[in-house]
Amino acid sequence: MNAPPAPDRTPVSGLGSSQNFPVAAALFLLAMFCFISMDAVAKWLTGQIDLVMIVWGRYAAQTLLLVLIFAPSLARRLRTRHVGLQTTRSLLLLAATFLFFAGLEALPLSETVAIFFVAPLIVVALAGPLLGEPIGLFRWAAVGVGFSGMLIVQQPGAAAFQWASLLPFFAATCYALQQITTRKVTAGDSAVTTLIFTALAGTVVVSCIAPFFWETPDWRQALAMLTMGAIGGVGHFAMILALARAPASALAPFDYSSLIWAALIGVIAFDEILPPTTLTGAAIIAGAGLFVIWRERRARQRG
Repeated sequence: MNAPPAPDRTPVSGLGSSQNFPVAAALFLLAMFCFISMDAVAKWLTGQIDLVMIVWGRYAAQTLLLVLIFAPSLARRLRTRHVGLQTTRSLLLLAATFLFFAGLEALPLSETVAIFFVAPLIVVALAGPLLGEPIGLFRWAAVGVGFSGMLIVQQPGAAAFQWASLLPFFAATCYALQQITTRKVTAGDSAVTTLIFTALAGTVVVSCIAPFFWETPDWRQALAMLTMGAIGGVGHFAMILALARAPASALAPFDYSSLIWAALIGVIAFDEILPPTTLTGAAIIAGAGLFVIWRERRARQRG
């Protein structure tokens, strides 16, 4: 899943400077590439080993990496002022991961990612009732346009429609709810605390159910699981470093580079054919999301 589990996108050390922005943009693009590469490894594993094992391997490998890196300060970094919110956020992200990986099992990588990218628009739609944020006419219009792009990708009612295409949509919904929860968590916890808590909580939960689905991976599958954790860890650290150098609002448009990475990796690694509907729908979803980002930036400038 693109950026699962992702730290909050609040800058961790100020707004940064214009000199830092090229470095921040490069780091953010690296993060997006890492996340899609991790999704590609997960897709390669689907069909070879049970889905629960894939999710367990993804979380356990990243937790191991984080424990090794932050071992001296792990106890301190796990202290949180929002245990309930952190737990809720972690469970939502875990659900999103399961649903997204299940979608990868049945759908092309590029199509799964394209549908999942309605998540920012779902955040806009839910921010009003859940956070009390005002949602203007233009933002509602962008949400509607973005959903129309998702329908173009899914093609409901067409002979080519697959019910599995609803999985990345439900994953996007869980991810959007997780993002809304993140907005409340960032009031007292750092991005690193959220990152470690999320990885550890996910590992504990999946480890409780993994014995019922256990399949001993062969060396290639085990290596793939470790690779998912390593790539995911590199992606998260690249994102944290990027956000330390530039505002989240400035970096947000680079999120949509994931659609390009997914298309390229899908064609190269999985011989996927990109139908015009996927390309058109993805472009509409990206355009709607970028419009929302532009409107929010203008609103902040006025304020």
